Amino acid sequence: MRVLSVDLGIANTVAVLSDHGVVDVDGGLTMPSSLYLDEDGTLLVGREAERRSRQDPARYEANPKRHIDKPTIKLADRQLPLNDALAAIYARVMDAVTPLLQGEQLDEIRLTHPAEWGPTRRNKLLSSARLAGMTGELVPVPEAIAVASLGGGRPLAVYDFGADTFDVSVLDAEHRILADGSLSDVGGLDVDEALLEHIGRTVSHKDPAGWQRLLRPATTDDHRARLGLREELRLAKEDLSELPQVEVMMPEPFEKVVVTRGELEALIRPSLIRSTEILISTVRKAGVTPEHVYLVGGSCRMPLVAQTIAEKVGIVPTNPDHPETIVASGALVVDRAAITLKAEDDKPKYNEPPTVVTTPVSPTVTGPHPVGPTSSGSYPVNPASSGSYPVNPNVSGAYSASGSYPVTGPYPVNPSVSGSYPTNFPVAQPQKKDNKKVLLGIGGAVVLVAGVIGAIFALSGPDLPSADECKDDVTQDGQGFTRCLRQLAGTVPDGGGCEKADSAQITGMEEIKGTVVSCAVRDGYEVQYILTDSVTGAENNADAIVKSFQTDRVEADWTGNGLEGTYRAATSSGTGVLVFTAKGRPMFGILTKHAEENADELKPDEVADFFERSVQPGE
Repeated sequence: MRVLSVDLGIANTVAVLSDHGVVDVDGGLTMPSSLYLDEDGTLLVGREAERRSRQDPARYEANPKRHIDKPTIKLADRQLPLNDALAAIYARVMDAVTPLLQGEQLDEIRLTHPAEWGPTRRNKLLSSARLAGMTGELVPVPEAIAVASLGGGRPLAVYDFGADTFDVSVLDAEHRILADGSLSDVGGLDVDEALLEHIGRTVSHKDPAGWQRLLRPATTDDHRARLGLREELRLAKEDLSELPQVEVMMPEPFEKVVVTRGELEALIRPSLIRSTEILISTVRKAGVTPEHVYLVGGSCRMPLVAQTIAEKVGIVPTNPDHPETIVASGALVVDRAAITLKAEDDKPKYNEPPTVVTTPVSPTVTGPHPVGPTSSGSYPVNPASSGSYPVNPNVSGAYSASGSYPVTGPYPVNPSVSGSYPTNFPVAQPQKKDNKKVLLGIGGAVVLVAGVIGAIFALSGPDLPSADECKDDVTQDGQGFTRCLRQLAGTVPDGGGCEKADSAQITGMEEIKGTVVSCAVRDGYEVQYILTDSVTGAENNADAIVKSFQTDRVEADWTGNGLEGTYRAATSSGTGVLVFTAKGRPMFGILTKHAEENADELKPDEVADFFERSVQPGE
């Protein structure tokens, strides 16, 4: 039986073929999951896409899987269907695999995906694989279950430090996922961004305008310089896993910079501590103590990752020889009877609204797949295709077949880590609500929010609306407030009028829809209150704004007016942004300030203090 497993990741793609091992798809164990749309409409994949990226960065997408919650990806002036983008990567894999089959057909193709993915996202992988011409039975495999299949019949945790997100899953001895957790702002790309900010603090004084062009490129030359610098940072991060220091070559007019491992570890330590806190809380939620913690993802090569887990958790993690390939290797040997799939999609992790699918997705799909490209190398984009591709709605149910498939080639787990492991997972301490935490901000530019303000009256006592009433509350007063939005607004100093808005206008992001009221506060501050259609929608929008913070940020809990929640604040170039959410309520707020004088003196703490004094609803 010929089985192929493919792990299409945010940064890299890996394929493993039964009776062969890891497939050399693009000159190595991993192929970059990168795309470049040529002027003639041809999609280039992998390292060739990376090489061509500097010719026209607008035609390049380094991480197409980050757009899993979008229908299209913009390349140059074209909206490329996401299915076409992922299909090009799968087709490139098939080009490398086909000669190895020597005329035989694949019986089964296993496509890995994050454990929390539901049918909407899995559907995109399945339809893209069929579009790529993959024949045989298509089987989605959660990544955590794939890794657990290599660990024997023991409870374990999978610590997945991916390119874009951090995920953790705790599984029992039968490889059932008992609990999982994630951080959307911790990943390898975020480490690169933190390193970029660190270098900026060292060199930006030489040419502040030139450094800003690197951060926010406006011309093709600016984009080329930024791409080159990002590649240097990625290589520096990888080299620092082995070396005490490296030189980072900088674009003109900046001189090369020496970065030490200690400097990099100081940047990432706060994020790693947060990841271990998620690991601890997930273990506690699962109700079992894992015997092993498996490390997944290339970023786990950084020595500090294993060190932090050992210090904070009390378990020496199991570090595979090739953490980039462990998911695809495990997917090949997993017992299909052990595979369980989530029936619903969790909130989007990639800052995009989910795509709605009305037909169920089958975990096993068979039949002919006539639409795949037959040529090797680059792949023409189907000009007639758009949207999603149908999945056979008639096939459903649990997996029935089982069996394991031998994998040739070594995928060893660190043999030096054995014996018993301490089971004293520390108890996480609750965060003090009045204790601000300074965290390293990562991502793109700080968002700019427009708004206007006014007087808002607090609600109190028995008139406070419930969470269920908030979801159904559509009645607005003359200023645009619903009862729930007034509860969130509390008492804001009189100083202007609040008024309705069609949407929350945020530079660099899509408009946020819902019931929106904009108000102006004193001292140059503005605030917008947004009521969305769900609690998840409010959280997703707030998380998307936080993801855009590129500088250090302050965060803390707040309570008032019968509500409780969190706020997160950051500043950059004289602009301050604070986003605050209400726990269990489908609403959130955005506070901003644009400082025209002494812009560099505006700090996150100042914005947070203003929120607590003047915007936070009182008790």
